[in-house]
Amino acid sequence: MEWVAAAEVEAAFPDASGIAMARREITFTLPELEPRTLALRCADDAFLLVGELPPVGSTKADLPGFARDVAHLDWHAAAEAVGAVRGEEPSTFDCVVSIEGKHSYNRYAVEDAVGDALCSVLGLRFLSRSPAATAFPDQPDMTVRLFLRGTRAIATFRIGRRPLHRRGYKVATGPGTLHPPLAAALAAIAGAGGLVVHDPFCGDGTLAIETALSWPTSQVTAGDIDPERVTNTHANATRAGVDIVATVADAGDLRKLGTGLDLLLTNPPWDVAVGSHGQLRASLRRFWSDAATVLRGSGRVCTVTDAALEVPDVLQELGFAVGLTTRLRLAGRVAHVSIAAAPDGTAPQLPSRLTLWRHRAISKGVITEHGF
Repeated sequence: MEWVAAAEVEAAFPDASGIAMARREITFTLPELEPRTLALRCADDAFLLVGELPPVGSTKADLPGFARDVAHLDWHAAAEAVGAVRGEEPSTFDCVVSIEGKHSYNRYAVEDAVGDALCSVLGLRFLSRSPAATAFPDQPDMTVRLFLRGTRAIATFRIGRRPLHRRGYKVATGPGTLHPPLAAALAAIAGAGGLVVHDPFCGDGTLAIETALSWPTSQVTAGDIDPERVTNTHANATRAGVDIVATVADAGDLRKLGTGLDLLLTNPPWDVAVGSHGQLRASLRRFWSDAATVLRGSGRVCTVTDAALEVPDVLQELGFAVGLTTRLRLAGRVAHVSIAAAPDGTAPQLPSRLTLWRHRAISKGVITEHGF
């Protein structure tokens, strides 16, 4: 969902320049690094560019020279900028490398070579991630991140202490839990500001919580047939500092909600990690039929669903006015993100900023009309 993340960057940083999209990547320039980068919700992670280098060679003999080149970049200025944003003094760092193409070495060999070379430059203790290393702590103070891509090598510092997708609130989880940046992107697509929103398959509350955080004026409720997952939702919402009423409920009894919802925002069971239960054990079709009865006025549904469930087709068959349907890859499977209005309604449109960035992503070949 690169276009959603780019739109978030533009909205969050009016002084950002050069916002550009590539596959799984957004780049932009700020006058100076700001703490607000740690508040981005639709990106998996955020890094400060330290420099670009020619590609490392294909043999292990090339690694020492490459590591020296990396060490000659201006790591001091980058470390000071990241430290100022975080307000803490680091003592350790690790190195994480992504490699494209064929090489006679693995990522650990590059990480160790670069990490050893940067120890004296950064004045920090290097924590190797190699399987041969001693016990590795869960959380180094800083992370050097390298991307080796064909004709270039990109050296960066992770801005946060942990990846952005590792939300501090999300401690209580179970199978099939939703990826937080995707939940935030779904909330952005739905445009939930000021709406009465319900997630009837809330799981651990990720989608409800991200909606409440992104749209503080919304009224968010949630439900799930599994009492343990509802308990997780309450615990996670408390840690996130949002007020969400979550109850144990069978989504097959959706009509009990009445007719006062503006938005059903949900990630139904995919029958992979989590299956359907209760009255929907055999099929989700009843849920989609009942969804139209609980929405008021221009109410709509916004969902992320396994492509095998063919939810966009089901919604159309039931008379829903389907707006956006786009595909993405999630947990090794193809998924649909869809937004639709109840029968007799007008197909919902994306917020204007998202429409603009989606068109840009299509024109640049980052995605197609159908997604990916």
